[in-house]
Amino acid sequence: MIKMKSVFLIVSTVFLSGCFPLDPDRNLSPSYKDGRFRNLAPDEELNGKSFFSVLKWKLLGPHDPLALPNLDKEPPMVLERTPSSLLAKEGTVKVVWFGHATVWVSVNSGGKTVNILTDPIFESPLLVDRWIPLPIPKEALPPVDLVVVSHAHRDHLDRPSLRYLREKNPGLKILLPSGMKAFSSDEKLGLVQVQEIGQVTQQDSVKITFLPAYHWSRMGINDTNQYFWGSYSIEANGKLLYFAGDTGYSIHFKEIAKMLGRPIDLALLPIGAYKPRWFMKYAHIGPDEALTASLDLNARSFAPIHWGTFPLGDDLPQEPLMDLKGKLNFPEIPDIKGLNPLYTGISWGNKNGVRVLPWTIGSGIDLE
Repeated sequence: MIKMKSVFLIVSTVFLSGCFPLDPDRNLSPSYKDGRFRNLAPDEELNGKSFFSVLKWKLLGPHDPLALPNLDKEPPMVLERTPSSLLAKEGTVKVVWFGHATVWVSVNSGGKTVNILTDPIFESPLLVDRWIPLPIPKEALPPVDLVVVSHAHRDHLDRPSLRYLREKNPGLKILLPSGMKAFSSDEKLGLVQVQEIGQVTQQDSVKITFLPAYHWSRMGINDTNQYFWGSYSIEANGKLLYFAGDTGYSIHFKEIAKMLGRPIDLALLPIGAYKPRWFMKYAHIGPDEALTASLDLNARSFAPIHWGTFPLGDDLPQEPLMDLKGKLNFPEIPDIKGLNPLYTGISWGNKNGVRVLPWTIGSGIDLE
């Protein structure tokens, strides 16, 4: 019964995907070659998942064993937030995880607040359930000034969420990867900037740089790898954040460290939808690769995203986090520096000199 439901969802998704416009000049991008956008590293294994490969995974497997014994299907805890609890204090940067790859970043400098959202998705992608609610209703969000979108997959590029944010703030600026001018115009997304690797956007005290990722893209039935993908650094108040979006493991992490030329204060790295590894490893890093990536990036700390929100892989809701947590060392006296709100059981761990925070939806970090 479960397998037949999976087949129905896959077939329905194909027929409901539709077609989206393509930029006629996308071939002018330095990242576009031989008919599609490409990664820094060889990526033939990553050139989109076919309908039949997804069917094979769902119907035939093989499926990986649980990372830890006695895991259940309980979703992660959600810490509720108020609008005021999302705003940074003067001279600080506040980071709050909303679930999946949606992260709230608030910067306050000189009495001016800039609020940023990464890959906002407030409901669910096409034909996918959402395990947990947002930590704050979307109607209660403070004004959002900037949105950064990592790539064109429906769990990251959610058109209804983008349109909602634009309607709430007509001055909203949306940063998109290269190849998405026609798409953004067709979707009436308003003020949009499409970017190539290394491109910088400055808004007040905030500097955002578009950086590589190792991934792929598809929104409809005609556009596989016709829109680019990437990650972002966010620099403000002397702090450097890195948002990885969605990515497999490759040389790009070390290249990013070279491009940035300084340690990253906080890296937001995906760890979920990582099973089964034979199917997911090229597109999604898991806990082990995230730990390695944090070293490649020269990150002082990292917090895990892209888990516990949607059933996109075989992993159970809290399995990626429990897998990661089991690899960490924790001091006898819990390290709770910068955590807001404080919650029993949530504290910094450590692995190879990198601080790692096994947090939950609604958890926040104040960088001062």
